[in-house]
Formats: sequence, structure tokens, C-alpha cells
Amino acid sequence: MKLSKTAWNNVIIFSVMIIILLINATNDRLFPENSNTNDTLLLPEQSVILTLTIDLAEDKQVIFERVGRAWKMTSQGVLLNLSNQQIEQLMFTWQQSRGLVQAAEIVVEGVQGVKVAVSVAAIDKEQIYTLYSLTDQLLIYNHQSDIWLAFPAAISHQLIPSIE
Repeated sequence: MKLSKTAWNNVIIFSVMIIILLINATNDRLFPENSNTNDTLLLPEQSVILTLTIDLAEDKQVIFERVGRAWKMTSQGVLLNLSNQQIEQLMFTWQQSRGLVQAAEIVVEGVQGVKVAVSVAAIDKEQIYTLYSLTDQLLIYNHQSDIWLAFPAAISHQLIPSIE
């Protein structure tokens, strides 16, 4: 079977079109955009943190305030030595962390929660969270949304600075 140059061009064009259609049809199955719809961000997307207040105990508190592009840290009753890079990493973790939304109301007994208040630009109300560090996971209660989020236990040290 001998084809002319124009016929071969048509065969190539139609073959490429079929391959493109196959890729487009199977792309959503192979690479879903959001594989788990129960994932949600801890803070609103693209949020800019202005202040982050961590109440560790009755008289222990750490406050991070944005001053220009840097951070000012104030601690009460806590000895904390963090570099500006460590504070930036802490804020990045707060902005990018995704947790699994828990379907049922959770009762946490015998575990002292850490209260965190976050002021975000363009939102008038402070975002209030209570963090419960358990042995196998970190549970965070979002007071505004009235939802519980579950995170791996290792992220606890990334959201709350280590106290000396």
C-alpha cells in the first residue's frame, strides 16, 4: 500500500489528534486535581498572617507579630530562642498545612489543649484554634468553622515552637 505525501500527512495529523483526545479523556482519572476532598487548609488560602498568639499555659504565652517583612517575637513566662528563619518556617507551616476534616464531634479528655489565635490580613475576626497533641495524631479544633482537623503527630512540633 503506497500513500502519497498528503495522505501520510493526514494519517499523522489524525493519529496525533486521537492521541491528544485519549490523553484528555484519561487525564482526570490518572491525575485527579484533589485526590481527597476531605482535606482542608488550616488557614484561608493565600492568607497573610499578621499576628500569631500561642497560649501554652495559664501564664505562658508567645506572640509573633509581623513588622514589615520580619517578625517580632514576645514571650511571657517562656524561654524561647528562635531565629527569623525558624519563625518564617513556623508561619509557612501554618499557612500551608492541610488536615483531614473529622466527620463526628470529638471529645478529648485528659489532654490539655494549646490555644492559638491568628490575625490574618483582610479578615476582621481573629481565627481561634485549640490544638490537642495526642500520641498518634494532632487534633485541631477551628472555633470559627466549628470543625475538627486531624494531622500527623509530627506536625505538632512544626506548628508550636519547642520550649526550652
